Amino acid sequence: MDRNIFNSVMKDLWGNEIDISEAWDTYNETITTLNLGSQLDVEVLEMLPKMNRVRRLQWRMSLSEQGIEMTPHQVDQYISIIELALGK
Repeated sequence: MDRNIFNSVMKDLWGNEIDISEAWDTYNETITTLNLGSQLDVEVLEMLPKMNRVRRLQWRMSLSEQGIEMTPHQVDQYISIIELALGK
């Protein structure tokens, strides 16, 4: 996906509530993982958008135990980036 299209989609979804530059980096990292990552990495990325609210909370708690803090809003933004990378 072209960066201008990505920026437009993310602004439509999140307005000024998202750091577009950081989102673009995350999108590119996701594309790289989809192309070069292990089968497990790809399966995890495909599973994330399918999680319900409870599973997202559990995943977020797991991340926090690893020192990665994300708000529920950031998790939603991250998942929307993954969905774009997956073409959904």
